[in-house]
Amino acid sequence: MTVEQIVSMIVSVLTGLAACIPLAVKLVQYAQLAAKEKNWGAFLGLAVNLIQEAELKFEDGATRKEWVMAMVKTSAEYINYPVDSDALSNLIDALVGMSKTVNVPALPAPAKGETQCD
Repeated sequence: MTVEQIVSMIVSVLTGLAACIPLAVKLVQYAQLAAKEKNWGAFLGLAVNLIQEAELKFEDGATRKEWVMAMVKTSAEYINYPVDSDALSNLIDALVGMSKTVNVPALPAPAKGETQCD
């Protein structure tokens, strides 16, 4: 092999590496994001359970939300999982709003001889 062929081979290898490294970095970033999104479902279930527990423990809605957020953040820190406070706050608000829509208080039963349309 001549020096020219060796230099050409080295340049080819370096060019290939230069193309592969950014792709590998993007793949790792995508895998990390996918793992975080997969774990978000577990935090959704945890948040629902904590919201139910807070309903029984506290009278004030702000206190309930503060307690739920603290408990979710503590759980996330325990497993070294980053949680966005704004996203968590919005999630809790959405879950509470949804539960209020789904769990609408029942109408009082009609008196004897009356109908619901009266």
